[in-house]
Amino acid sequence: MGEAGFFEKLKVRLEAIVAGKQRESHSGGARRAHGEAAAQKLLADGLVALGLGTGDLRKLPKGAAEKTALAWWLRERTTVSLRWVSEELDMGHYTRVTQAVSRLKRKPGRALEKLKRQLLQTEKKDA
Repeated sequence: MGEAGFFEKLKVRLEAIVAGKQRESHSGGARRAHGEAAAQKLLADGLVALGLGTGDLRKLPKGAAEKTALAWWLRERTTVSLRWVSEELDMGHYTRVTQAVSRLKRKPGRALEKLKRQLLQTEKKDA
């Protein structure tokens, strides 16, 4: 694949380009912390919109409609991981988040549509 020293030449050029640039603000840890902070705020707003408290999430079944709607909302608007959403909403295995989001997008039904509207209305109030 190309001449023998191609990779080394490319590496030297890239290092010269990024030399002296500040990367701290774009590091994975900082980005993850910012995403989680934004998601925490969004989750708190969502709970209020749905008339729930943080303790209520633990009482609801893992596949409850409220958890499905909140999982969709968080995944659409933040960069947090599936595992983070699953743990915060007490949904069990993180693949439940993917299933919940997919269900809300494909065939939400009346209950999920109502919850989705409630969350979207909260967003409009904040704007």
